[in-house]
Formats: sequence, C-alpha cells, structure tokens
Amino acid sequence: MKKESFTEKKGLTRRDFLKGTAAGALSIAAAGVLGACGGADPTTAAAATPADTQAAAQTPETSTASETSAAPETSAAVPETTAAAPDPAAGTAADGDWLGAEPEIGEIAETAEYDVVIIGAGLSGICAARAAAEEGAKVAVVEKSESFNCRSGEYALLNGTLNKRWGRENIVDTDVVVDRLMRECTYRNKRPIIKRWAEHAHEVMDWFLAAYPDLTICDSTRQQVTPEQFEKGILVPLSWPQPEHYDYKEEEFPTFPSSMEFRSSRRDQQGFIVEAQLNDAIANGTQMYYGCFGTKLLKDAGGRVTGVIIRDAANGNVYKQLNASKGVILATGDNGSDDRIMQHFCPEILEKNIMRMGPAMGVDIEGNPISTGDGLRMGAWAGAKVQDFHAPMTHHMGGGMGVTPFLQINLHGERFMNESIPGQQLENQIELQPQHTSFQIYDSQWPEQIPYMPANHGGLCYMIPEDEDTSNPNYSDRQYTKASEKAEAFTATGETIDELLANLGFEGTALETAKASIERYNELAKAGKDEDFGKAAKRMFAIEKGPFYATKWGTTAMLVCVGGLESDENCHTFTAGDNAASPTRERIPGLYVCGNVQGSRYAVEYPICFRGISHSLCVYYGYIAGKNCVEEV
Repeated sequence: MKKESFTEKKGLTRRDFLKGTAAGALSIAAAGVLGACGGADPTTAAAATPADTQAAAQTPETSTASETSAAPETSAAVPETTAAAPDPAAGTAADGDWLGAEPEIGEIAETAEYDVVIIGAGLSGICAARAAAEEGAKVAVVEKSESFNCRSGEYALLNGTLNKRWGRENIVDTDVVVDRLMRECTYRNKRPIIKRWAEHAHEVMDWFLAAYPDLTICDSTRQQVTPEQFEKGILVPLSWPQPEHYDYKEEEFPTFPSSMEFRSSRRDQQGFIVEAQLNDAIANGTQMYYGCFGTKLLKDAGGRVTGVIIRDAANGNVYKQLNASKGVILATGDNGSDDRIMQHFCPEILEKNIMRMGPAMGVDIEGNPISTGDGLRMGAWAGAKVQDFHAPMTHHMGGGMGVTPFLQINLHGERFMNESIPGQQLENQIELQPQHTSFQIYDSQWPEQIPYMPANHGGLCYMIPEDEDTSNPNYSDRQYTKASEKAEAFTATGETIDELLANLGFEGTALETAKASIERYNELAKAGKDEDFGKAAKRMFAIEKGPFYATKWGTTAMLVCVGGLESDENCHTFTAGDNAASPTRERIPGLYVCGNVQGSRYAVEYPICFRGISHSLCVYYGYIAGKNCVEEV
C-alpha cells in the first residue's frame, strides 16, 4: 500500500520552496541538519518580511531594511506563517503561560486497542512504527497532516558498512565527535544519548536502507548517475573526496567528514527513503490515523501511560480513545511555530523578529503549521519534565556565496568578527550588528580562493571547471560551483572599492570607516596574521583586484526549535522532581519520546559540526523508541 507523498499532495517540495525565497530564507537551506517532525502557530503570524533587496538604494547608517533577511538570489517573497486560532485555555505569549490548561474532552466516539500508539508521522515516528511493527506489535500512528512529513535528506553517520565502502571508516574518532557535540551545546545535553548514537547509529542505518532496495549508492558526492537512477533515488557521501586544502583536525570549528545525503528527481525529493519505512510499517499491520490530533495522554492509577485521546479532524472532529497496552511514543516534532512556547524558552527569537519557517515545513489538515509543541504540552500535562534550555536551529547559510568566510563589515563599515566560523555562530554575530545587517566583501580572485575555504555546512569549497559536462543529474551540490554560475549572486559590484561601497549605499563616516576596514584587512592578510580577530591566515585574502563584489546579509530564519521532554538513551521520560514536593525524579512508565520532542539531545544552540545530525538521531532513536516500547525496556 503506497500513499501519495505529502509533497505530491501539496505540489511543493522543500527544495522548490528554497529556490523561491529571499536569502534570509535561503540561509536555512540546511537540508542536512533538519528535524524530522513539525508544528503550528496558534497565536500570531511568525514570519517576518524579507529585507529590502535594493541595497544600493540605501545608506548603510540609516538603512530601514528588515532585520530578517538579505542579499537574495531571487526577489520572491517568503510565505508568511499562517496563524491558527488561539486556544482560550492555553494562555497567550504575553501572559507567560506557555502550558495552559489541559483540554476538556467531550464524548468518546470510538475506542480502539493497540500495543503501541505513536503520535507523529515524521521521520522518527515512522521509524518507531516500523521498528515496533517488526516486533509483532499492533501499532497505530496518529498524524495531524494528510500524509507523513519529511524535510531533507542529509544524515550524519560514523563508521559502519557505508563508511567502510567510502573509505571513511574510523576517519573520525567517536569520542572526538561526542565531545564536540557536547561543547557546542554548552554541556546542557546528555552525553550518553550522543555517545550511544555515535557508536551504534550505523547499525540502524543498515536497517533503514534495507527498506529501499532500489537505492543507488554513489562513491563520491557528484558521481555520474543515469536519469533513471536519480529518479529512483541515490545516496551520496557529502564533501567526498574532501577538498585538497581542508583537514578537519586542524580546524578550530571542524565539520566532520562523515555525512551523506539522499537525493532524487522525484517531487517528494529525499522523502522517498522515509516513505519506504512507512510502507514497511503499513505492510506489517500499522494503522494510520491521518488528520488526527493527539490531545490528551491517559494514565492509570499507578502513573503508567496507557493510551491517548485524539481529535479526528478528518471525520467531524470527534474524539477517539486509542489504548496502548505497551505504551505511547511521542514523536510530535518541534515547537518553533508556537509563540507562547517560544516566548518562554527562546524569547530572543521573538524579540529579534527572527523569521520562522512555519507552513514551509508542513501544515496540518486544518491548514496550520505543524510545529506547535503538541507533544511538549501533552507530556507536561502528564507530569513529564520539559528540558530547560531549548536550541533554536538558526544556522546561517549566507547569501549567493554561502557562508564562505570572506570579509564581513556592518552598516557602520566596521569589521566585527572572525569570518571563518560556522553558520550558527555567524548568526549570533550578525544579530549583534546594527539592524542585524552585514556585507560580505570579496574581489575578482574569489574563484582561486574557494579551494582554501572550509568544507562546512553552507560554504563553497570546490570549484568546477567551466567546461565540465553538466548533464549529470547529480550535478548540483551547494559546496561546488563554476565561476560563471555566481554571476547573479552579488548584491552590488564595482570596478573600484569606492564604487562598490557607493553602490551599497555607504557614505560619510560609514564610507570612510568601510574603506579603512578593507585597508586594514588587506594589511593583515599580507602580514599573514589576523591580529584583530584571529582568523586563520590561509583564509585571509587581500581585496585589491577589481572588479569587487558584495553580498548583503541579514539574519537567517529559524527552521525548528529543538527542546523536548527530558529523556535518556532509552527514550524514557521522567517526572520533574527536584523540588520540595517531589524531590526524586522518576521514570514515567509507558511514555517514550523520539525526534525533536526528545529532549536532552541538544541545548542552547543547534550543533552544526556534523551535517545531518538531526535526521540521524531521529532515525536511531525512533528505532530505539519503537523497540523499547514493545519490549518495555
């Protein structure tokens, strides 16, 4: 039984969407580090208007550009987030009550019996369903959209049969990766969760691939494939072979060379591999409840979660009770479209007017964005502890030239950072600048400089010969470019520095400061030491050979906000504890989590040292949740 994919239903793929957005939205084209499930905004519209793209018509010191976007490759506007009707019982963003009251349930129209009930049909929920069904469990999956949800095809993976095939087995020590992921999350995540994934995810990936035998596995990122292979689906190792001048071990902010991406020419893009998992789950008896909203968890007198009440919006908004003899798995995705949750856990996103992707990541059957934090609330109402520090996924992907570390100056003409840092850290720096705006400056020698740039998420680091055949369906990859392909990537150009800055709108004191900043940068580049910001000398290139170019940046968009119910490496949930009334934290029997509602994986910031870490954790812990729930581990 094969369902029409969700992108075929909507007629819009994530790649289609990103091709039609301004650079602020393009910034989040992090198609490899995306979450597996999503949500909705029940209060106010969250998407912000993209910045004015006519940088040349503005004076930098007085620019009125929006604080959300800049330097588009296209002038198409980003769709605004559709606001859902607020729930009167749930409070508002202003009153600080993110949780609200647990809803009152009307008459139960129907009751059904299952072993395992899963709320959410994103990547993690589908993997959980397949894993549980393979154990012989009677499984139900509840999803408020019309079909499953999938966002991109990048997956991180250490060791295993795939990496052995690609010559990357043991290329990165697992403890090095785990330590880095802990540091990027300021040690507010749980090491055992990351450690178990790092050591064993490759085993589950073999299981994941077994669901799709038509997959073509390539040996390099841009290997030649046939149109037929590309339509069925291919898997490529990312940044492989590595750029000649890049060694992650020498980097202050490494990007580990052990990620991969599923690609296809089909309308569902990378979703073909997720759909394969769903088809296996259905073949093993899984019952799908599309257009249904998880509403309230049920518990027995001993505190065990025994089922869930759902609202069937697809069939007259009736309530149904799904009992779960083994347990309930929450796989409801993130909470980024809910103003009340964001105000409580990540207020800076609202305060800085950071655009949130909302409906671009999927909508429910009622037309609202799907990332409303449903599982967060259901779990909290059932007594589960919510993780303290949530991690908004706001890694910048730059403008037309990506996050390639060329010189950056702000509206005052000042250089303000070491440009050779990852996108999440870049975003943090840009948010500190006047009007959250910067300009990426480079000269005509940029094609010779690209091969020295880091192979990080969103940066150019490979140059393609102009005469290379482009008929290969697997031709496109954002880290690769021909010089001619970037002819439209610039906000402004100039035969001289003065002309460039004038075309960007610099004048007066800002103009003089900008010229001095470029002169100082050139001086440091020639000296071979960045005394001002500590940028690696190998990425300091003097800007002196015209024509000169600039790309205007604003803030990026938040793709998802990951921060769920406190969990462990077995996908358990726990009571709050840690207070006078209940000092002891206890496991909640019968309640498991996976995907972006599984807390304790990330905190404070989303780590981007490893492309595809989000999807990979979703697959692995979806599998673990499904198996453990059946076995009651």
